[in-house]
Amino acid sequence: MTSSTTAMTSIDKQALRRRIRRARMALSPAYRAASARAIARHASRLLKRGKRVGGYLASGSELDLSELLNAALWRNGQVYLPQIPRRGRRLWFTRLGAADRWYLHPRYRILEYAGQRLRAERLDVIFVPLLAVDRDGYRMGQGGGFYDTTLAFRRRHRLSGRPLLVGVAFDCQLVDAVPREAWDVRLDYLLTESGLRRLPLAG
Repeated sequence: MTSSTTAMTSIDKQALRRRIRRARMALSPAYRAASARAIARHASRLLKRGKRVGGYLASGSELDLSELLNAALWRNGQVYLPQIPRRGRRLWFTRLGAADRWYLHPRYRILEYAGQRLRAERLDVIFVPLLAVDRDGYRMGQGGGFYDTTLAFRRRHRLSGRPLLVGVAFDCQLVDAVPREAWDVRLDYLLTESGLRRLPLAG
C-alpha cells in the first residue's frame, strides 16, 4: 500500500467514523431501549445453556447489551466481559459473577470485572462492539486495535468457526463497505434491532 493510499484510507476512516457517530448519537432514548430489547430476542438462539458468552459493557452511544447478557445468565450461560491488558492489545475475558468486583481501568476509565480469565479462543460466541460494519462482514472499530489483535487467531483458523463472532450494531451502522486492512477479521453474524443475519449479506 502506497503512502498516498494509506493517507486516503485514514481520511476515509475518519470521515466514516464521524458520520456513523453522528447517526448513532441521533437515536432517541426510546429507540435505544426498544433496540436493546429487540436484540436480546433476536439473539436467543445463540444463548444456549452452559455456553461461554463474551459480551461488552456499552460505552457512549453503543447499543446496550444488558438485556442480552441477562438472558444468557438466566439460561445458565457463562458471561465474560473484556479486560484490557497492562501491556499489549490482546484482551482477556473475565467471567461475570455475583460478587461486587467492579473497577475502572486506570488508563481508559472503562468499567471492568475482576473474575476468572479466559482468552477469546475459549469462548463459544463473542458479541463484538463496532462503529461500522459492511455487508461482507468486515467491521470498523474505534481505532484502538484491541479486537483486531484479540481475534487475529481466526485468520489462521478461519475454518474452525469458534468462537462465533457476532457484530452488534444499530441498523444505521451498516454501510456498503468499510476501509479494510490485511489484519481485518470477518464477522460471522450481524445482530441489529432488525434481526440476526448471517454474513455476508445479499446486496
